[in-house]
Amino acid sequence: MGPSQDTSGSQPDRPWLLRKAWASNRIRSHKRWEVIILWGFAVVWSLISTPLAYVQIPKALARGETAVAWIIGVMLLVAVGLITAAVRATRDAHSHGDVRLVMDPFPGSIGGHVGAAIDLPAVAYRADLRFDVTLRCAYHYQTRSAGDNSTESREQMVWQTEGVAQVHPQGLGSRVSFRLNVPEGLPQSEDPVGDSEHHWTVLLTSTDPALTFSRRFEVPVYATRTESTWLAQDAAHHPQALAQRQADLNAVSDLERVAGGVRLYQPYGRLWRHNLLWLVMGGVFFGFGMAAKGMQAPVVFLVLFGGVGGAMLLWGFFALCNSLRVQLDGQGLRTERRLLGLMFAWHHVPRSDLRGLQLVQSYSSQSGAEHTVWYRIRVVLKSGKTITVADSLGGKALADQMLQALSDASGLPTQSA
Repeated sequence: MGPSQDTSGSQPDRPWLLRKAWASNRIRSHKRWEVIILWGFAVVWSLISTPLAYVQIPKALARGETAVAWIIGVMLLVAVGLITAAVRATRDAHSHGDVRLVMDPFPGSIGGHVGAAIDLPAVAYRADLRFDVTLRCAYHYQTRSAGDNSTESREQMVWQTEGVAQVHPQGLGSRVSFRLNVPEGLPQSEDPVGDSEHHWTVLLTSTDPALTFSRRFEVPVYATRTESTWLAQDAAHHPQALAQRQADLNAVSDLERVAGGVRLYQPYGRLWRHNLLWLVMGGVFFGFGMAAKGMQAPVVFLVLFGGVGGAMLLWGFFALCNSLRVQLDGQGLRTERRLLGLMFAWHHVPRSDLRGLQLVQSYSSQSGAEHTVWYRIRVVLKSGKTITVADSLGGKALADQMLQALSDASGLPTQSA
């Protein structure tokens, strides 16, 4: 699988060779740790929620505290969900075995390529097999809690790109390979800043419902400016990746070229499955807060759960029930944002006051190992103020495509945030 490389000896100028997990260029995934952690959470949560449900639900119902019974019931459902996820992860790990990733170039290169391949002997090749690949750089750091000496690990997204891998027959199984371009100026793997460092990860997932496959690899990426020798096709420009991005754009927006510019409409209910989660999670948190009040718990629980839950409910309601209509042409910029059909905000700005288009991050979300950064596009005015003209854009590649389409149609230049 690609060219071999001599990794013997200690080489301070090649720090990736000093780490045992990377030195042989046969990198294991995090699957075994995922299985262990899932089972740990499932067991602990079940040991907490099951006795609580057995003892407290009958008492709550006898006292007429239906809300408390529902909250404890939700905790029990979470335990079932964790056990289900742990069983699925275990079956996935067993069916595919110890998958190893081989990089080309090795290590991955800032200012060059990050490419790799894996062999899946248990997956018979089919022409319709598809594997999505995500490459991301994240900044891991520690925060200290006020008033005590405890620390909490956090991460912040630095850069991410997505694509679709190539799939080819390999013996009785399949080989999955990808190559992605990485711009210069990004931090190297484990580039320490005090107690913090940067990590590069590759996520490979199958989109086939019949094939449960998801693997995350931590990979070495350094500023070597080298390119792949045996991986020619860019995963970000795979035909399926391009088609998927266009479908995702169509799902959140209706873009129409008009004389001298562009007309854009983002409808109510866009990304409704994603935004519905805000309502569900907000309802659960708010319910915990109300249950805490009913059980005369400290007021901090009411403020924490009730406040956070209320904010999530409001955001979920707004995200589901707003629409955005934009026209950007030779006359200038006109926007209308409506909430349930009622005018919420509007702007009319002459063309002479427009300076450019800008792409900015809105927030990020995580589902399992999948991390999505959401973007919005805004018009920058000569006064320095900004007006949002597109939102709900999941992933840098999708957001860049929308930004370029708006720039090409309107003639406004793009600017860095």
